[in-house]
Amino acid sequence: MKKKRAVAGGLLLVLGIAQSVSAGTTTVTYHVDPSYMVLVPANTTIPFNEESVNYGKIRVEEAQIEEGKCIQVELISDKKLKNQSGKEGEIPYEILADTTAFTKARYTTAGEETVLGITIDKESWKKAPSGSYADTVTFQVSYVDATD
Repeated sequence: MKKKRAVAGGLLLVLGIAQSVSAGTTTVTYHVDPSYMVLVPANTTIPFNEESVNYGKIRVEEAQIEEGKCIQVELISDKKLKNQSGKEGEIPYEILADTTAFTKARYTTAGEETVLGITIDKESWKKAPSGSYADTVTFQVSYVDATD
């Protein structure tokens, strides 16, 4: 009988210890850094005398951005094709989003896009001396406040 009481007493002691442990809480956190991927039009060739050509599109492929922020894409160009053969000559052109001159756009969600086109008026083609023409278009991508 003494052994049974000792075992029972020992079990009660163990159970008493187990019951005296209090519950605790912990916090699990994780921070997602802003990230995004924007595709812009590639090099393009404009056929002679074409007044309107597709230039491609700006497309947001991925976007994990903070509330109150956006991705801004700004077009930087003097919008003049310059004669590359050393001769004088320029051909002015416009880059359009639909029918409006494109300067910049803001995006907040993956999948958003802006389709661009290039236009050159017929008179500008007629005035252009022979030669190869080129211009550099820069698409500056920035992460900015949506309210700016």
